[in-house]
Amino acid sequence: MEWQPDEQGLQQVLQLLKDSQSPDTATQRAVQEKLEQLNQFPDFNNYLIFVLTSLKSEDEPTRSLSGLILKNNVKAHYQNFPPLVADFIKRECLNNIGDPSPLIRATIGKRERERVCVCVCCEVSQDVWVVEPLQVLVSVCVGVCVNQQAEGYSSFSFKF
Repeated sequence: MEWQPDEQGLQQVLQLLKDSQSPDTATQRAVQEKLEQLNQFPDFNNYLIFVLTSLKSEDEPTRSLSGLILKNNVKAHYQNFPPLVADFIKRECLNNIGDPSPLIRATIGKRERERVCVCVCCEVSQDVWVVEPLQVLVSVCVGVCVNQQAEGYSSFSFKF
């Protein structure tokens, strides 16, 4: 069963994200304290990725801010994430690398043409686009198999 947010918890996270955009110093301080408290709960990261990738009705700055907070959490605490949380984040990033919004795509990951992948099917090497969701979680080769002429997310591996 796929993770689903608690509606009350989701509304609290959304309010926190909106409050964090306030220019008021006291509000900013309160938001920072609340973020530190929430970071004690790995499930908080599920809410952040949910806002970033699934709440298309939210404004882009709020969705992007959710992703930026998540990136900071990943960089600081990824080794402490339970496997289910890490897997959920990876899956959501990969499923949403093609978001229509350039801001959201940039928040989720970057595309670089810097590595060589080897097709597992035909063993052909090629320089391909590499997508790095949240830039620290996982790299996926999105090359095209010469024999199958279809995107081969699972048919390529990195050549190191």
